[in-house]
Amino acid sequence: MAFRGLVFTGARARLSFDGVKLALCMNVNYGEEIQHDPVEPLDQFDVAEHVPVAYRVSFGAQMVRIITNTIKNRDGVVIFPTLENILTRGEMTATVEDPTTGTIVANIQRVKATRYQNNIGARGIVLKDCDFVATRIRNESELS
Repeated sequence: MAFRGLVFTGARARLSFDGVKLALCMNVNYGEEIQHDPVEPLDQFDVAEHVPVAYRVSFGAQMVRIITNTIKNRDGVVIFPTLENILTRGEMTATVEDPTTGTIVANIQRVKATRYQNNIGARGIVLKDCDFVATRIRNESELS
């Protein structure tokens, strides 16, 4: 069984931005989409072919809200810019890693935060959901 010990779980996942581990990240989700549009000629009912026309990346994270460690300066990383810095804030690289094997599971490139929302319940931990845009994801099969 060549895969024994290689099952990736949340307990062995680490999320970092520009090499800085994100403290108390509870959830991360990312994915890729290739949009295919149909070619529908005038003289036939069926689709002649589907052609790829776009590539898109989705990326989001959920983290514990820590007092004095805000999303605008979390562990020294500006995840979400202040109003004054929206135009000057650069892009980041997010990394999902398996520290047990040292494998980078996903390298999410040219990341920018687009939205965050705090979820405050009467009897629970305050969580912050954050959505991002990005241009590309590379997994361990694409990284050298």
